Amino acid sequence: MNGIDFEAMKKVDVRTVNRSTLKDINDVVVDIALPKEERLRSFIEQIGNPYCYKCGDLVVKVSFAENTSATLEDRLEHYLSTM
Repeated sequence: MNGIDFEAMKKVDVRTVNRSTLKDINDVVVDIALPKEERLRSFIEQIGNPYCYKCGDLVVKVSFAENTSATLEDRLEHYLSTM
């Protein structure tokens, strides 16, 4: 996705992040009728930082093993394709 700094998003520290800046995943609505790329774009636009967000009162930090070749986009596409 052009213009999005996923590396900076990965580095957000859940211990120091301003919780009020995080989006709640419960508010995210993905139209499953959209093509995969548009679902992914919609998800990113709604959630902001896909590596750090809220789920209710909890702050969620997502990370993946470094020894895999799958990117965040790959993971999100897979996740959204199952919806």
